[in-house]
Amino acid sequence: MKKVYSKILEKALLYYEKGRPRDIEHIKWLVETIPKFIDKSEVDFDILMPVVILHDVGYSKVEKGTDFFKLDIRKFHSEEGAKIAGKILNELGYPQDKIKEIKRLICKHDNWAFGDSFEDEPILRIFNNFDFMWVVSQIGFKVYASFLKANPEETIRNIEESEKTNIKDGRKWFNKKIENYYKELMEERKREI
Repeated sequence: MKKVYSKILEKALLYYEKGRPRDIEHIKWLVETIPKFIDKSEVDFDILMPVVILHDVGYSKVEKGTDFFKLDIRKFHSEEGAKIAGKILNELGYPQDKIKEIKRLICKHDNWAFGDSFEDEPILRIFNNFDFMWVVSQIGFKVYASFLKANPEETIRNIEESEKTNIKDGRKWFNKKIENYYKELMEERKREI
């Protein structure tokens, strides 16, 4: 990982410790996994990686016990996250043009819940693919099942329904490699049942 991304992550973890439970594992999984599936020629990694690392830092400003899935909370944490991202990136002397774009994308990263497909936003499309895919990773599946208060079979059905909704709403896989990885993870979770 590029040194500056490590510094961003180090600062971000201080916020994630105050945010939602299990977000640290979520962020670390994303940071480790995404570079394996995206070619640096496809998008600007100096924008993608800070968005990935910082997208949920705004949950540190949300009161404990809040329903994190409410639309007003999604909007609030995105706006707060953009402010925190700007602060962190400015402290690190990150380029101003990139900070502006990173903040814009963090403000929009949860807009899929408002019907945005991210068709014209490759960085958000990539991010959204992996953010969704987290729930079929080994740790993410357990976290999601616990959140749903569901057994593994019910959790699988819930994820499959969410995938159908994604397809219906126009949220497509960025590339075949990512889609195939999702299918591979899903098959692993089904074999574990």
